[in-house]
Amino acid sequence: MTRAIRTTIVTGATISLAITFFLGTSLAQGQPQQGSVATLSDQRSGDFVAAHISVSFALLPPEWVNEQNVMDPIWAPLGYKGVNYYAYGRPTAGKNFATRSDPDSSLYQAWFGTYVIVGEKTAFGSEGKGDQYKAFTQLAECDQRSWLDAMGDPHPLAESAEQRRFLTIPVEGSERTACSFEMKSHSDLSPGETPLAKHMGMPPARDWQDRFAAFHDVTLHVIGAWWYDARRDLTVIVYGASSAFPSSNGASKDNGPALDASLRRMMAQVRLAEAARGKP
Repeated sequence: MTRAIRTTIVTGATISLAITFFLGTSLAQGQPQQGSVATLSDQRSGDFVAAHISVSFALLPPEWVNEQNVMDPIWAPLGYKGVNYYAYGRPTAGKNFATRSDPDSSLYQAWFGTYVIVGEKTAFGSEGKGDQYKAFTQLAECDQRSWLDAMGDPHPLAESAEQRRFLTIPVEGSERTACSFEMKSHSDLSPGETPLAKHMGMPPARDWQDRFAAFHDVTLHVIGAWWYDARRDLTVIVYGASSAFPSSNGASKDNGPALDASLRRMMAQVRLAEAARGKP
């Protein structure tokens, strides 16, 4: 499935507009039949959320850059609408590729961000942690596979482990249900031939091809915390991920110890607010 890409880099830690993918096939928003009663959630889309909600990453370190993507086409198979406010390792001085793409960086393949989803009280406002975990992993897997596809991976992989650990993380003044788990996936390291890969930038192939194949296997250490915001009728999922991976020379690297504590501190400082254009 082909994609065109429009990109705007967000320079601050508060996100208002950024990266958008367009599927080659159009997905029109369904309209309520004449005479029917539609809920507010039925009428809202990811574009609506992007126009009305801002997300602040108060503790985002300077080596990260944040962007934004309306997720409606990507999450359409799941029936969700919303926005992914996300961050990854930016290029360092003198380099034209993101540290997310650098196997020698602790930010390699790392993610940090917030999903803001229209409605979904049924999935995330219930008491069933197992069902909440399943809903979160489905969203994250769709996101990861779509990203890898846009990066040129011929066989995008994102499979969350059955084993997980529930905990709580304080976000926006309340203890939020959270869960940590591992996801089998692929790196997006590649020759960098797609529009998204060119946007990210890639290290020269000579610097990595003797150690890694393009789109090599990685394990993502994922943590997410979620809640249903009844006032806004939105679901919020704050997440982070670090990577572990082997190389062809038999060495292995795990970036979890270097990143995981920092990711949790960053999660605790995420804040939502109404954008200047109005309330949802």
